Amino acid sequence: MSPRQKAFAIIVAVLLILLIVELIRRRKLREEYALVWLAVGIGGVLLVWQYGILERVTRLIGAVMPTTTLFLFAFFFILVMAMHFSIKLSKLTGQIKDLTQEIGILRSELESSRGRPESGKEKGGAACTG
Repeated sequence: MSPRQKAFAIIVAVLLILLIVELIRRRKLREEYALVWLAVGIGGVLLVWQYGILERVTRLIGAVMPTTTLFLFAFFFILVMAMHFSIKLSKLTGQIKDLTQEIGILRSELESSRGRPESGKEKGGAACTG
């Protein structure tokens, strides 16, 4: 890897880390996801500094170029993240459905309790007027 490529890769990885820190600071990114993205940024910096590791992994999996290995791992990472978010989305959809049903039941109970007079008020009202 040429010095120019290394510098560019390190700058991109550091900018990613700074962006993640800023998103956490502004409370736009939850900590559970921030750890994953910080690991990706730090992993990028480590792969640039220790490029030999990437070359060894490339030979180990039988890829031709280190960029192929990076794209393969990026694809797997995106696939895992998509599965994770699909699971989260399914869980949240179920929770929203349950909450909507509970709100409907509570609203129905509230309307039915407002519609019929309370027994204590009827007795007290009849005693005062009689």
